[in-house]
Amino acid sequence: MRISRIEGLLFLHLIAVSVFAQTEKPAKTENGAVILYSTAGWSFGVPAVRAFVSIPRVGSAESPLKKTLIAPGFGIGVKVSKYLVPFADFAIIDTGKAYAQVGSVRSDVQADTFTFHGGLRLIGGTSRVRPYAQLGGGVLHQNLKGGFTVAGQSLPVTGSASLGSVLFGGGLQMFAGRKWGSDIGFDGFHLSKPMNGAGQNYSRVRLGVFYQTKSNVE
Repeated sequence: MRISRIEGLLFLHLIAVSVFAQTEKPAKTENGAVILYSTAGWSFGVPAVRAFVSIPRVGSAESPLKKTLIAPGFGIGVKVSKYLVPFADFAIIDTGKAYAQVGSVRSDVQADTFTFHGGLRLIGGTSRVRPYAQLGGGVLHQNLKGGFTVAGQSLPVTGSASLGSVLFGGGLQMFAGRKWGSDIGFDGFHLSKPMNGAGQNYSRVRLGVFYQTKSNVE
């Protein structure tokens, strides 16, 4: 049986549509991508640990005050949409060690300080350079240990404390490859109570690298 001209054209059109449907690639998406990052950083406003000794009619001594401290960190985020990335961030603030001494009396202290925050990052687009802003909450925790030494006899001292914290900040993601690149940012923090010897606010500047499990960057 002969196929009419109209039926033939329709048949060819259906073949063309079928071939196109088989070769067309699905649209790329970054939804579900996991972002891992590691940062070097510096905190401003959290004081380093200080030691103090005072002896009546003899004198007193106090270790130096430092408020610019090394603060490395790492974190993880998940891209749930084109613009939204829930994240978790962990950092160590190097509050360090200190001592002070007057005569045979010496005070030694060490503070280990950690921060943990979670929140939401709003990121701009899917290009190689992506500005972002972020907001979250968490905690600053410090473990303190040390002791007094008098004429060779030592009295140990330990303690710990935590303060609630609100995080707000932003930065810039720059892809160097398809799935990795560098990140620079600034974060501000507001604590639930003032720190000993300092205020209620501190900040952190960070510079690091990141890896993203899938990306639209070519």
